[in-house]
Amino acid sequence: MSDSREINRERKDTLKQKILDLHKGVDADSVRSDIVQLMGKLSYNEIVQVEQELIRDGLPIAEVTEMCDAHSKVLSGQIDLSGVEPAPPGHPVHTFTAENNALEAIIDDIEDVIAEAEKRDAGAPAEDVVMNLRRLYGLLYDVDKHYRRKENLLFPFMEKNGITGPPKVMWAKHDETRNYLKGTLRQLEKLPHPSAVRLPRSRTPCCVRP
Repeated sequence: MSDSREINRERKDTLKQKILDLHKGVDADSVRSDIVQLMGKLSYNEIVQVEQELIRDGLPIAEVTEMCDAHSKVLSGQIDLSGVEPAPPGHPVHTFTAENNALEAIIDDIEDVIAEAEKRDAGAPAEDVVMNLRRLYGLLYDVDKHYRRKENLLFPFMEKNGITGPPKVMWAKHDETRNYLKGTLRQLEKLPHPSAVRLPRSRTPCCVRP
C-alpha cells in the first residue's frame, strides 16, 4: 500500500496537470469537474505547494497572475476548511479579514450606485452618481494600506518559511488592483457621466483575500 507521501505526491501531480490544462485553454468547468471527480476536497497546503512547484518549474508569475480568476473559479468550493481555526482578535489575519469585509461592503455600495444609475433615463442628471462614485472609489483605495500591511507583515513571514511563489502572485494582483483604482479615479475626475466606468463584477480571492 502506498504511504501518505506517495499519495500526496500523486494528488499534487494531478492538480498540477489540471492547472496546466487550464493554462492551455481547457474549459474551466471541465477542469473543475475533473478535480472534483479525481481529488475531492483540497487542502490549502496542497494548493500552495502546487502553485509553488509550478512557478519553480518555470510557469511565469505574470501568467499565474493573469489566470488567477480562472484558478479561483476552478477551486471555488473545493477547499477543505474544516481544520482551519479562526484567528483571534488582535491577530494580523483577524484584522485582514475584518478589512476585507469592510472593503466588500464598499464594493456592494458601488455596485448599488451603478445599478441605480443604469435604471435612469439617458438624459437624467448624473452629477450625484459621479460624486458618489468618486467618494466610494476614494474609500476603496484604502485597500492600498491593507495591501502594504500584508506585503510588509505577512509576505516576509511566508517567504521565511519557504513559501515564495504565492506571495509574488498576490503582490502582482495588488499592483494590478492599485493601477485599476488609480485609473478609475482619474477617469471619474474627468467624466461628467459614469457611463464609461466599469466595475469588475467578480471578486478575485487572489486580490481580496489575505
